[in-house]
Amino acid sequence: MCRLRPNRKLGPVSASVEMNPTRSIDIRSGKRRPIVLTVDDNTTLHDVYALAFERDYDHLRAYGGQEALRIVQAGTVDVMVLDLIMPGLHGLEVLERVRKLRSGPIVVISSVIDASQSALIAIRRGAADYFVKPTDTEIMELAVRQLLATRRDPAVAVPQPTLVARRVLIIGLDPGFRAALAVALQPRCRVHVAATISEAVAMLGTIMPDLAIVDLRSASQERVLSLENLRTKFPEGPTIVVGSADRVGRFLQSTAGHPEVLVPDPVDVELLFHEIATLLPPDPDALQMKPLSAASSRAVGRVVEQYADPTLRVEHLSTASGFSAAHFAHIFSVEMGIPPMEYIQRVRTQAAIFMLRETRDKVSAIARRFGFYDGPHLALTLRRRGLGRARDYRQG
Repeated sequence: MCRLRPNRKLGPVSASVEMNPTRSIDIRSGKRRPIVLTVDDNTTLHDVYALAFERDYDHLRAYGGQEALRIVQAGTVDVMVLDLIMPGLHGLEVLERVRKLRSGPIVVISSVIDASQSALIAIRRGAADYFVKPTDTEIMELAVRQLLATRRDPAVAVPQPTLVARRVLIIGLDPGFRAALAVALQPRCRVHVAATISEAVAMLGTIMPDLAIVDLRSASQERVLSLENLRTKFPEGPTIVVGSADRVGRFLQSTAGHPEVLVPDPVDVELLFHEIATLLPPDPDALQMKPLSAASSRAVGRVVEQYADPTLRVEHLSTASGFSAAHFAHIFSVEMGIPPMEYIQRVRTQAAIFMLRETRDKVSAIARRFGFYDGPHLALTLRRRGLGRARDYRQG
């Protein structure tokens, strides 16, 4: 299981430190720390990256493509975390130029563009991995760690242990359900999300998850039948299907090598997380993901139903638990890795991002639908969280 580290407040980083970091050397091994360059025009996002990279890496920052190329050409960079949409040079142009260098860095794309075609193009042009914003930076650090371990540069002290991040693919039309599940799982594994089975099938050209979760509660008969397309592309992976036992159950084809498990509607969140914990493979320490307690499960279920209510508070989530609000908040924070109010806010924000990507609805309408006061309130939330602008999610 991925282990969370406490967040620390960061002070401003001077240009001299960014461009010429002190190369930290492990005295015992004689190796240096890996050097990571994050490239993004969003200044807030660099501080978010720093929370993941500051402990075990030398972290450089660039605010545009040209600056990134100057840094790479001037000195050693082991890994570049690269945005695609920036003023000036597009990220793909930066990627192509970096790949032409004799000893170029590993390039990981981090973009608001959530399209399998964009990921495929980036990987074909030499990117080692593709993350869709917002992502859990702890999981990104884990992926960077694995890439460094694979490269096996004898001069670099790769942070240990080099764990393997488990991957979960979530499929479904309900943005709130997708968001609630994605935010809950992100501290534990790598999460990919698709609105439809056809989108998920396209994504399987670039990723291979350890588990697929398919929400068919409001699906048409045609979408239910399209499960066969998912099976064809994901023949050996376990699948959890959420839906009516009468409508969906008869279409499941569980085998010893490919279990398909039904979680009936209405969704029992505790049962759902129990099945997720059972079907996900153990981490390299042979640890299974722990299921959620009844208290946290009921809270997640309530968030799924009421996350768009701006008056939703910890007191409301704790009512069915039998605990005080403070005691419940402690239990939830330990199990989920984030406090309950932060969980609600992340779910609202993620659901809004899904709709910005998938519809042409007005930003103000999306904001009000997901519990924000208006469009400027949503825009401010995105900016404060280092997630760019609403219009960024409608490009590409």
